[in-house]
Formats: sequence, structure tokens, C-alpha cells
Amino acid sequence: MTSVCDQIPNLSTAEKLIAMEVLWSSLHVAFEEAEPLDWHRELLQHRMNLIESGEAIYEDWNQVKSELRERMA
Repeated sequence: MTSVCDQIPNLSTAEKLIAMEVLWSSLHVAFEEAEPLDWHRELLQHRMNLIESGEAIYEDWNQVKSELRERMA
């Protein structure tokens, strides 16, 4: 018996796009129902506390991208 994954290379581009949409929709529902892990909930709460207290530090996204590109060069 072949698995769904084995069949993917044989699908047309249109069929692959439809399959991808179905997968994303399914994952979205699963993640909406899932509870965050304790460590992630704690991290998010810590970050929210920094934002609310005015202690959060923000960096310019273009500068961050530039620095990452330099590191990867």
C-alpha cells in the first residue's frame, strides 16, 4: 500500500496546491485547539511583561536582516 507522501510527486501542480491548502487548513484547526507548552507560555508572559513595563527592546528589522546576511556570507 502506498502512502499519501509517496503519491505527492505524481500529482499535478494544481493537485499539489489543493493538497497544500487542505494541509494548512487542517494544521490551522489543530493549532487553534492546542494549548501552548508551559515553557512557551512562560516566555510569552515574560515578553508581555517587558512590553507592558516599557523595558522591551526593539530592533529595526532591516538592520537585523542586514546583519544576518553578513553573518551568512
